[in-house]
Amino acid sequence: MNAITTTSASTPVARGSCPSQRPCVAAYGKAVACLRRAEPWGRSALLVALRVTYGWFFAQAGYGKLMHFERTAGYFESLSLPVPAVMAGLVAATELAGGILLALGLATRHVAAALSVILVTAYLTAHAQEAFTSLTAFTEQAPFPFLVATLTVLAFGPGRFSVDALVQGRARRRARSRGAEATD
Repeated sequence: MNAITTTSASTPVARGSCPSQRPCVAAYGKAVACLRRAEPWGRSALLVALRVTYGWFFAQAGYGKLMHFERTAGYFESLSLPVPAVMAGLVAATELAGGILLALGLATRHVAAALSVILVTAYLTAHAQEAFTSLTAFTEQAPFPFLVATLTVLAFGPGRFSVDALVQGRARRRARSRGAEATD
């Protein structure tokens, strides 16, 4: 006897591997449901890795700008930025504090927006001549991975492993308990 049968779609299937499609569909459905449950945790794990890594890099860059403030202000002046000393101080402080907050996941979207503005400004000033010649030139500039990281955090938020999520969870529990007290 032949060990191959044909399904309704005329696809050969070995006997015993999937006698009817229902078990296969059920297994597929269970696998998809499992992935859907795991997906927010996986996304949060990637977001925390991104936040901590780039938060550390931003904090280091801000600290370096503060430690070499005169050189930073001079560079900003060479870019014809208005009030270069003030701008250097703002950028350095934003990168240092923003990097720490980004790593912790505190005020994450606000910090990511502020850091994104700094990076776009860097593209428009320090990297303008090289960055806008081609897509490859744009992506090869130093601010590019930082901009991708901040825009990713801005779009997806801090994830479950963050101070923001902890604060938000407490606020929800407090609101639920107040709602329960009001109905009593």
